Amino acid sequence: MQPGSVARETSAALREASADRLQAAFAAHVAHVSASATWDARDEMLSLTPFVDCARRLGADPAILFGPIAADGAPWLQRTFDSFVRRPGITLAAFGWSIVETADGPAYEFHWPSWSPKQGR
Repeated sequence: MQPGSVARETSAALREASADRLQAAFAAHVAHVSASATWDARDEMLSLTPFVDCARRLGADPAILFGPIAADGAPWLQRTFDSFVRRPGITLAAFGWSIVETADGPAYEFHWPSWSPKQGR
């Protein structure tokens, strides 16, 4: 799933307050990335962030809600998920995400994080 698909599906689950919809979206995401010929754990962490955030907003532990689904994914995805979901300090902003209010209700929105190196003196 691309950031747009992740945003669309997690936003719908958040608006519906539906853990079932969130799990279905995560299962689709796992199937998609597990079938990919290329992968990058850093990119995957960006994609996992709204899933983790939405689960927490719905009152669920992401490790419990998504763990069995991630276990069906590619080994690299399982490892990335297991280490990421237990990290302290996962915030939307730290991974380039925010929640915005739309006419349909709250929605996850992704913006590539920017890095501004300090200029040397």
